Amino acid sequence: MLNLKHKILSKKAILWDFDGCLCDSERIHFLAYAKAFAHIGHTLNEYEYYETFTHTGAGVAKEIETYNISCNLEEIRTDKAKHYWELISKGAAQIYTEIPEILSILKRNGHVNAIASNSPASEINLILSQQKEKLCIDHVIGIEPGMRKKPYPDLYLKALEVLKISPSEALVIEDSERGLLAAQAAGCDALWIKTNLNERFETKADHLSRLTHEQLLQIIK
Repeated sequence: MLNLKHKILSKKAILWDFDGCLCDSERIHFLAYAKAFAHIGHTLNEYEYYETFTHTGAGVAKEIETYNISCNLEEIRTDKAKHYWELISKGAAQIYTEIPEILSILKRNGHVNAIASNSPASEINLILSQQKEKLCIDHVIGIEPGMRKKPYPDLYLKALEVLKISPSEALVIEDSERGLLAAQAAGCDALWIKTNLNERFETKADHLSRLTHEQLLQIIK
């Protein structure tokens, strides 16, 4: 663990995924997608969702293919985004309990904390603005037009460009296989955060270790 602590603290920047990593929001995404699919008469299976949508990122296209659903893919995504915004506007998304302290420790050690997420920055900033205490986040990089979502490396390459650092100077913290693959493609080391939603999954993507939020906190203290 001392070696892992050294690897973490030797980096200049920590690049955080947001949903399921900093924020316990994956079930809110599920609820929003479930509403969107319900409008066309399809019931989204929550157990399958966390693998198809969250872990691998196959998402809407895979759901449509698997269940032979007749619908417009982009309309589903647009409807989902509307429902998700309604849910987070009511304060439904919460930051994981250990995150404020983890971010503070990293900040005191001179690290830059940046978010690089498949979610739009507007959604992330809304959730951050609702927190009781200001989090030690220096940059928010959300998906933008023309950028490919994870598992492509675009978001992490953008973060490296914004922070003016090399891949070897950054550590990515992710909760999904597609995120780990994005980090790998960008040339960054990565940690895999373990939660009750992803603990059943495995991956062949490179990562230094798999830790719960509590374990990560104890390592860097």
